[in-house]
Amino acid sequence: MKFLGLIGMYVLLNSVGQLLIKMGTQEIGEWSQGWAVWWNFKLLSGIGLFGLSFLTWIYILSKHSLSYAFPLAVGLGYVAVVLLAIVVLREMPTGLQFIGMSLIGAGIILMSWQTGLN
Repeated sequence: MKFLGLIGMYVLLNSVGQLLIKMGTQEIGEWSQGWAVWWNFKLLSGIGLFGLSFLTWIYILSKHSLSYAFPLAVGLGYVAVVLLAIVVLREMPTGLQFIGMSLIGAGIILMSWQTGLN
């Protein structure tokens, strides 16, 4: 699989996993319920997707440069999580967060322009 496809898969698995973990913890409420916490479908699904993203990340690192893959994955992941939070959770980021996402986007473009996506 091509590098950009792997990064996209990692970001998708990780971001949706984070979203499901957040939604699952909101459904649980009090953490004093003991082991019943672990029977929440959204929480378990989020943990599973997060685990798959980790395995994808290991594969990415085995084939590509850390100094290029890490900033690209983290930057895209940050933007993806914020956009999912806006659409699904109805969260409203601050103006500074939007400026930060724009700067991250510009950085990703510059990194990709210099090194090329392979």
